[in-house]
Parts: sequence; C-alpha cells; structure tokens
Amino acid sequence: MNPIRDSMKNIRATEELKQNTLQYLYEQEKRDCRTRTRLGVVRRLALAAVSILLLVGIGGYSVYRQPVSYISVDVNPSIELSVNRFGRVVSTEAFNNGGRDIAERVPLRNLPYMQAIGRLLEDESCLGFLREDSILVFTVVSDQAEKMIKELNASELLKSHGALTYTSDASCMHEAHQHQMSFGKYRTYLELLKYDGSVTIDDCHSMTMGEMRDKIDACAHEGEWNTGEEKHNHGKGHECND
Repeated sequence: MNPIRDSMKNIRATEELKQNTLQYLYEQEKRDCRTRTRLGVVRRLALAAVSILLLVGIGGYSVYRQPVSYISVDVNPSIELSVNRFGRVVSTEAFNNGGRDIAERVPLRNLPYMQAIGRLLEDESCLGFLREDSILVFTVVSDQAEKMIKELNASELLKSHGALTYTSDASCMHEAHQHQMSFGKYRTYLELLKYDGSVTIDDCHSMTMGEMRDKIDACAHEGEWNTGEEKHNHGKGHECND
C-alpha cells in the first residue's frame, strides 16, 4: 500500500489535481533523497580528507623532527646540532658547562643550520670564547657531508674566525657520546692519540680545541723534524674521517 496515495482517497478534488499533487510529492521525496545522498557522500569525503590530512600531518611532523645530519661546533664549549632533511635544526646537545650555558641562552631550533650557526657565533656568550688564540672547529656527520662542508667553508663568518672543518661518521659519534664528548672533539682526540699514546679522554675533557690542536701540531712537527719518518698511530680507537 502506498501511504501517500491512500491519504488522497478521502480528499475531494479533481482526479487531475490529485495526480498533479501526487507527482509533486513524489518529486520532492526523490529530491530530498538525492540531497541526503549527496550530503552523505560529502560528509564521507570530508571525513576521509580530514583523516588523510591528520595522517600526513602526523607523518610529516615525524619526518620533520627526525635528524639526518649532525654538526659539532667546538671551541672550548662543545655543542652538537641535529639537522633534519630540510636543513633545519631540530635539537641541540651540549657536552660541557660552557656549551650548556650557550645552548640555554641561544634559541636555535627550527632555524636553517647556517642561520643557526650564525646566531650561535654572533651571540656574546659565544664571542667570549672566540679569542685570537682560540680554534673553532666544525665537524659534520651526514650523507650530505660534502655539501654541508662546502657551505661551511663558503661562510664569511666562519672564515673570519679561521674555522676548521672536518667530517666524521656515525660510529665515531656513538663512541664520543659514550665518553660524554662531542664527536668533533673526539675526532680531534683520536688524531692526537696518533702522536701521543699516553693522552686520555679525561685529559682532553679539560683541554680546549686550541690546546689540542697546538699539541697535535707540536707532536707532528717534532716527529717529522727528528725522524723524517711517516707518522705512526700509537693509540687505539675508531679511525674517524677527515
């Protein structure tokens, strides 16, 4: 039984009027049904779009905060910058009191790494360590190390401080962190160990990069002057990249 047609039985009107009225009601019902269907589709599509955006957002944030490169900045303070695939600093880690004071004072997160380095070196808390006899060393661990070293070497600010640049690797970085030392300073320690097997990690913890480089230069010069022979590795440890 059709409830709409049944409701028309007791209405006094011409048959034509009844048919026209029924036709109008049917069309309205169909239109309402199509509208409800379209709204349902729109709602489902909107929900799917929101879900995708949430997943992309969560995944994108995870990619953003994942470091893929590392830069060790060493003078006497030692600070490591963790850099994501977009070239932005996502975290910092300090390895001595001077480094911690600077890291707490100078905000670097989310900055492009060259801008972060510029801000770091231009802050007065870091400038106090950059004296004429200081040696500023940058060490990079990255699959893009060659590109990053090229950018560092092209920086006029780094040139003005006579900065030295080196590369290292993940194994060296892991070993360094086990000794509570930045991987840049640890690479220098291993280089010094080639000339002086008696030097220890504890010795180097209390030395500035300038003191370590001076000792390396003195040992290298003395060895070459006295023997004229090739330098030998008198210590043990992971051979970090240069």
